[in-house]
Amino acid sequence: MATPSAKRSKSKSAQRRRVRRRDGDSELPARLLAVTEEILRGQGLHKFTLREAARRAGVSHGAPAFHFKDASGLLTAFATEAFKTLRALMLDYRARAAKEPAEQLLAVGRAYIDYAIAHRPQFQLMFRSDVIRLDDAQFKEASQATFQQLQETLMPLLGPGDSEAGRKAKLMLCWSAVHGFATLYLEKGFGPIYSDNPRPPVSADAKRMLELLTGSFVKEPRSP
Repeated sequence: MATPSAKRSKSKSAQRRRVRRRDGDSELPARLLAVTEEILRGQGLHKFTLREAARRAGVSHGAPAFHFKDASGLLTAFATEAFKTLRALMLDYRARAAKEPAEQLLAVGRAYIDYAIAHRPQFQLMFRSDVIRLDDAQFKEASQATFQQLQETLMPLLGPGDSEAGRKAKLMLCWSAVHGFATLYLEKGFGPIYSDNPRPPVSADAKRMLELLTGSFVKEPRSP
């Protein structure tokens, strides 16, 4: 008959085997990414730790390191998935928009702002060079593919007389406009404009701003 100490030892061994199985679970990376969003949305980046992510995922505190090495690795993977989702949303908005160049650029801008507002934790992390690895190959591929949507939709609106510096400036203007709008809204920077309006017309205002921006790139035909 097994002694109490032998039973406890056997129980602990079984528990360790269950933990090891969970740690090596092929679905663990996806669970860790999901709990990363929970932590960022509920507590903020300053409260994020690999140990807390492991606890919420139900695995040992060392399990995340097997897949992501460290906290920066997990956050970089999270930001990578965010860029992929943003690009997919841009493509969806473009598919439902008219094919005119200005409408395509408008669709990309609206997707950017809508994504930022709906996915605040992701948006606020995607450009944090202090916590994510900008040189990570998958991150670079995902972020560049997303930026390509802006380039692709802006190019048809540029005139043959635009210099390389002028094209770069217009790209920067477009990106700054949508990123700045989203950031100001998320950080309540539009307070002086919206005052105490509990339901500000953000989507409509973003659309009008983007229409002004894209309209400035449309070349009007010269009078004969």
